[in-house]
This record gives sequence, C-alpha cells and structure tokens, in this order.
Amino acid sequence: MNVSVKHVNLTNDSNNITKAIATICIDESFNVEGVTVKRSKEDNLYVQLPQRSYYDKETQEKRYKDACYPTNKETREEISKIVLAAYNEKLKEHEENVQKKTKNSIKKCKIKR
Repeated sequence: MNVSVKHVNLTNDSNNITKAIATICIDESFNVEGVTVKRSKEDNLYVQLPQRSYYDKETQEKRYKDACYPTNKETREEISKIVLAAYNEKLKEHEENVQKKTKNSIKKCKIKR
C-alpha cells in the first residue's frame, strides 16, 4: 500500500491539542481528509483518523466513532509514521520562515534608524 500526504495545515493555537490537519492519499486513488496530528496529555504526538460524533441513546452523552480505520496495526503505524514525518517537515519549514521574517524585520529596523 502506498500512502502519501497531500497537504498538512498547521493550527495557529499553541494551546490546542490539535497541532495540524492533513489529507492523505492511499494508492494514488483514495483521499482521506481530516487526519489530525494531536498532542497527548503525556506530551506525545499521535495521528488520529477522521471521526464522526453521535449521541449515546442511553446516556445522551456525545461520543465519537472512527469514520475510517486501518484493519491492522502495521497499516496504522505506516500512516502515523508518514503523517508525522510530513508534519515535522511542515513545522520545520514554518519555523525557518518565521526566522527569516524576524531577521528581515531586524534588518529593516536597523536601516530606518
């Protein structure tokens, strides 16, 4: 199975447990939108596939159920590995862009004086 990441969008809120939302493509023929990268309470990153919400008939509590899921551990691990690698690359690009903008701002301030 060939899994690729079409795009990763970083979230803006650093306090949010959701760090990014991605779209993956499986075998160049099936897209899955809404794949999220989240940070656990133990401060570990993990990948969560799309879920849908529903209300439990007995308790009326809001619950979540996977909308799609791998049928074996190996596939889940492969998807997680690929998505986390794409997330880390996107985060690195973002941090490099922030550094460039900061350096450019500092240069502009020095020139204006």
